[in-house]
Amino acid sequence: MQSSTFLNLLALAAVPAAALSGKATTTRYYDGLEGACGCGTSSGMFSWQSGGSGFYTAAASQTLFGSGSTWCGSGCGKCYKLTSTGSAPCSSCGSGGASGQSIIVMVTNLCPNSGNAQWCPNAGATNQYGFSYHFDIMAQNPVLGDNAVVDFEETSCPGAAASDFAQCQCA
Repeated sequence: MQSSTFLNLLALAAVPAAALSGKATTTRYYDGLEGACGCGTSSGMFSWQSGGSGFYTAAASQTLFGSGSTWCGSGCGKCYKLTSTGSAPCSSCGSGGASGQSIIVMVTNLCPNSGNAQWCPNAGATNQYGFSYHFDIMAQNPVLGDNAVVDFEETSCPGAAASDFAQCQCA
């Protein structure tokens, strides 16, 4: 009977954890500085951080970054596919962009609630628009429209992003 219990536990351990997905708000910033995952430097960014390769970096809300942490959260280095729903979270806060447009982002920074409560909720809470998740995309220009609501799902990171993340302090 013990070996049966052990085999059941072993089978459960082999089941991969479900990838995180849901709806989120987005904003954008552009400073090119090292984020809370220790990626890049004050003198520059990895070549892929500005979207030149079709993917971006993002500061994520606390739940995505990793709760209880402001440096090297457990979400550092995770990638997400963001797909615009074509709407903004409110009529006066953006255009929402074209529905169905997608990008991939890697979490390399924290979007803290303090000073950003409108957009970046604390873990277990929602932002001003009722969303539990937020991505602040590092991009000079809107890439999914202005402050789009997105469907997101965790995905594997593209090769260049994964290899460059290995150079980050939090890798």
